[in-house]
Amino acid sequence: MDTPSLNRRDVLKVSLAGTAAMALPYQAVLSARSASELDAKRMPRPYVAAFTAPPVLAPYRSDDKPGNSYGAVPGTGAPIVGAAYTGTDYYKIEQKPTQVEFVKGVKTTMWGYNGQVPGPTIRVYQDSYVNTGQSRRVVMQQVNNLPAKHPTLGYVPWTSTHLHGSPSKPQFDGYAGDLTDPGEWKNYMYPNNCSPRTLWYHDHGVHHTAQNVYMGLAAQYHLVDEQLERDLGIPRYDREKARLGRPQYEFPLIISDVMFAANGQLMWDDDGESGLYGDVILVNGVPWPTMKVEPRKYRFRVLNGSLARGYTLKLSNGKQFQVIATDGGFMHKPQTVTTLTIGMAERYEIVIDFADLRGTRVQLLNGGVKNARDYDHTGKVMQFEVGQTVTSTDGNTVPSTLGAPHPVMTLDPAESKATRRMRLERSNGLWVINGETWDDVVRTRYEHVFAKVEPRSTEIWEVENSSGGWFHPLHVHLVDFQVLSRNGRPPRPEELGPKDVVYVGEGETIRILLHFEHEEGRYMIHCHNLSHEDHDMMTQYQVGHHDIDCDSINSCPPTRGTPDDFESADPDEVLKAYEKALKEQAEAAEEAAEEAEEAAETPPPAPTTGTGTTGGSPAGTGTTTPPAPAAPTTSAPPAAPATSAPPRRGAGTPTTAPAPTPATPTPIRRGTR
Repeated sequence: MDTPSLNRRDVLKVSLAGTAAMALPYQAVLSARSASELDAKRMPRPYVAAFTAPPVLAPYRSDDKPGNSYGAVPGTGAPIVGAAYTGTDYYKIEQKPTQVEFVKGVKTTMWGYNGQVPGPTIRVYQDSYVNTGQSRRVVMQQVNNLPAKHPTLGYVPWTSTHLHGSPSKPQFDGYAGDLTDPGEWKNYMYPNNCSPRTLWYHDHGVHHTAQNVYMGLAAQYHLVDEQLERDLGIPRYDREKARLGRPQYEFPLIISDVMFAANGQLMWDDDGESGLYGDVILVNGVPWPTMKVEPRKYRFRVLNGSLARGYTLKLSNGKQFQVIATDGGFMHKPQTVTTLTIGMAERYEIVIDFADLRGTRVQLLNGGVKNARDYDHTGKVMQFEVGQTVTSTDGNTVPSTLGAPHPVMTLDPAESKATRRMRLERSNGLWVINGETWDDVVRTRYEHVFAKVEPRSTEIWEVENSSGGWFHPLHVHLVDFQVLSRNGRPPRPEELGPKDVVYVGEGETIRILLHFEHEEGRYMIHCHNLSHEDHDMMTQYQVGHHDIDCDSINSCPPTRGTPDDFESADPDEVLKAYEKALKEQAEAAEEAAEEAEEAAETPPPAPTTGTGTTGGSPAGTGTTTPPAPAAPTTSAPPAAPATSAPPRRGAGTPTTAPAPTPATPTPIRRGTR
């Protein structure tokens, strides 16, 4: 389809002076005490609004069909094979405008998953994964029903959904250039074949990730081992109690910040692409909420969903709390802390014990981080109001160990096959990684990579922050890693678990240890200050091969029109379509062979006489003899792929079928954008 192609310098230079009520008018100067233009009397007040948790989304439908199919190879229809699964849960999610009342009496226009801000939580139960190494596959249909253009910034709100923390195939990873335009949809397929953890899904569309996330396109996604949680005795979300309306003791906390225009709509200013710092702190989309809790332990899945603001979280009474999980899942041992530094996109699961705080109020505060822009109330996050009675003591402990260490935490640096260095800096007005930007990747038709690594290999990466005025939370797609050191010293206590984002502070050098597993193809590396990412602090690396079965843009492009009912995601339907194509191909070959045979049996026309010669016929005869037709070959449709087969190059493509054409160089769909 025809859509405008904006380069990274166009994005924030369109309609910057706009003040339409829809969203995001520009504000050139931020005051010392506040960022919003909204009258101070109308601003939300801390600890007035009630805490809410995003709803848990039920699957649209589910099945228990085992398989290992993740779509079909373009051009051949051969099933693309991946991690085996025990069944599939299907979700339909619509990206659409919605109205949210942050300011009393004012409806602020946002963009939400299913019209909710934050979007609904998805929970995948992994009990079988512990014993079989197989989980349930999720197929998430994302339908872009956003406006044709952003109302004030003027850009086309293309999207690309990234399930952050998932070892997804490249075509389902939310690659920045894999764009779904308004009116299009895509079925994302997730294997869930990793340790239980807190993930989140958010927009990742190139050059507009910051604006789209700011507008509301973010939500949590949980991989849950219920039996493990019962055995550990930790606070947990109980789905049976949820069904009965009984109290829960595990909650998501999505922390973000915004600023308001005079009319109560969101206001945009990322200070020359440095980062947006709002003066209103939201928790699950509510300004500074108050949560009523019982005097017992609670578990919180904390996500920093801000665009640029880091937080140092602490309780107002100085009380200790425990960190039990990081980005990649449970730590081996809980860590007791009084403060927790969390950069954008990092996730930490913490347990707070309110047992000795009956009848009191305690606040979760933000001590700030270096170079953040703070305002009157950005030191506040939320408040807990502790009751007098405990409804249930189930799941009210934190054991001294939380199970076996995550595999990445057992890696030995001596196993490393290579040490690579990455420098993050501001250079000539650009955000660069080793002096390069994402534009440099695009100019090579997505061929340029930071590194080519071998599948199942281990490497050390040294990440240096050479920009003095900013920290950079660096995210590596696909894999978990171990933080080895911070400026030559041990990592912080909360970093002693598997990570996929690391806080790289001003002037710091961090060493991380990575193991490349699960999938092959190209994956992004970028700063999670989303204005930095959009302009253009992002590169990519390649694991193993790159081909049409794992091409980030071309293996599974979005579709325009009415979304299907997951037929294209059903492994049986994929196989049926492939077998039908093979049958039609064989029939066509047979018909062609019959026609050739008939032609061979038909007597040739009488030879032409004359004095000249023609080709290789005997002199003076003028006759030609057609060559004999080649014998036709046919093959039966292949058997269904075995569900236990591991992912491999070309897996799922039978030898009797036409081989997929290697995508080298990668064609660019709809221009570079």
